[in-house]
Amino acid sequence: MKPPFPISKYKPQTAKALSWQEIEQKYADLTGIHPEFNPMLLLVKHIASTTLSTRLFAYTSMHKLIISIYNPIEWNREALHVEFDTLVKKWYFWYYSKPKEPVEFERTYSSEKGIEKFDAFIRQINW
Repeated sequence: MKPPFPISKYKPQTAKALSWQEIEQKYADLTGIHPEFNPMLLLVKHIASTTLSTRLFAYTSMHKLIISIYNPIEWNREALHVEFDTLVKKWYFWYYSKPKEPVEFERTYSSEKGIEKFDAFIRQINW
């Protein structure tokens, strides 16, 4: 018996990861015009300078960094979305563990806690 409505197949949204050097350069260029994005640049430099850079993959739009353990990155599967709100000077972290599921982890942090909380989250999920 067929269902009364068509069942749509899941189509993942993916992006090919950029190198940490490419991401760092994007944020360096951006902070030249908009210095308020410097916290994002500092986070990327932190990741690039540690062994995390060999285990984590990322993609970025201007204001969002999407981090995963997979390449290509699936935006809503085992992906951490990180944003820094330049107006209120706060970090926003959203962790999507499974597609079509609610956000598993959502936190807001003060500007000075971003890197510390990022490191804690990476340890917490054992990445």
